[in-house]
Amino acid sequence: TCARDQLLAAALAVVVTGLMALRDTLHQFANQWLQPGEVRSGLILAALALLVYPLAPDTPLWQGVLNPQVMVRLVIVLLVIQSLAHVAKRLMQARHALALSALASGFVSSTATIASLGMEVRTGHSAPRAHAGAAVLSCVATMVQIAVVAATVQPQWLARLWLPALAGGCVAAAMGWWSGRGTAHLLASAPSAEAAPGVLPDAPMFKLRDALIIAALLTGIQVGVHLLTAWLGDAGMLAGALLAALADVHAATAAVLVRGGPDSAAGPAIASALMAALLVHACSKCAVALASGGWRYALAVAPGIVAHTLAFVGVFALQ
Repeated sequence: TCARDQLLAAALAVVVTGLMALRDTLHQFANQWLQPGEVRSGLILAALALLVYPLAPDTPLWQGVLNPQVMVRLVIVLLVIQSLAHVAKRLMQARHALALSALASGFVSSTATIASLGMEVRTGHSAPRAHAGAAVLSCVATMVQIAVVAATVQPQWLARLWLPALAGGCVAAAMGWWSGRGTAHLLASAPSAEAAPGVLPDAPMFKLRDALIIAALLTGIQVGVHLLTAWLGDAGMLAGALLAALADVHAATAAVLVRGGPDSAAGPAIASALMAALLVHACSKCAVALASGGWRYALAVAPGIVAHTLAFVGVFALQ
């Protein structure tokens, strides 16, 4: 090929020369920074993206509710998000560990993250305000994943959802930082803060089981909402979305968006169901915070949860 294409030959020569010039740096990276668990995760992700995804049938099944290739793409996207969060934790300093850990955990389940931080507060060994800030930061992941789910399941909605998701994410980030602005000082006095940046126990970049469970949950709820919609119409779609939102707002988002695009006949009903689902999910998170961490933790977490949800709903409703 290079004999027939001189431009390609020149480009490959530059690439090879660059790799040779960086061989010492790459050798140090592979031996001292990169961990075995991360190598295994990279191979799994490459296999899914290069082997499983192209071979998965791109055929909508059961009136378009199920598409094997879309399901595989959703798993890959979830794994990529977890991997990016893992890399961010490796690159940032240890004093940001609480906030980064909460943010990364939020990509798996923000509700579970809020509950976990609340249980730590209930033990009496953690400051409610610092953990509340980290809990609100986990909601940034919720906003990001709403946009990701929309782009994966029904890309037509992304044009309407990216700005509300950005507004909600910025509010969550700002209020999370404000609520936990003393976190860095608290962690700086802990012995673990003396660890070198990026030094973590050998661990994979993502949890494949969690991604598969989330993908299965989203698919199962899509099927449930489809059945309710076929039975009760728009009222069934709204009821299914609200029930799904009690557990996972991403599942509710996927379940309603798969019904059609923003310009379809079901578009207004889908938008209403999505906003209602987010409001119900916010109430669910506040209840979880109260049950897990007590009233002081809940009072510190609730304003951030309510504010970023109202920011999303407000911007979305005004479009």
